[in-house]
Amino acid sequence: MNSKIETYIGFAIKKGSVVFGCDSIETCRKTIKLILRTKSLSENSVKFLENIAKKRSCRIAEIDDYDLLKKRNCKALAICDSSLANAIIENITLVAGR
Repeated sequence: MNSKIETYIGFAIKKGSVVFGCDSIETCRKTIKLILRTKSLSENSVKFLENIAKKRSCRIAEIDDYDLLKKRNCKALAICDSSLANAIIENITLVAGR
């Protein structure tokens, strides 16, 4: 587990540039820079998020099930801040996207 990624996610939450959940990601009006999904996300939700990532031309990555996300009962989130998204991308392996 990478604590840097969890820290960056925490910064994004405090900044208010995070969208939680697949449905909220789909209806979000902000520019999404990065979609993060946990390893325990269902296959249908994974395909759903991959389609959203293609439509919005953003990246998607898989992360561990952090306690920070378990408290919110969340398995997918989107980062809307470009600097925090780039910091996370530097510390993670991308699954799909550009």
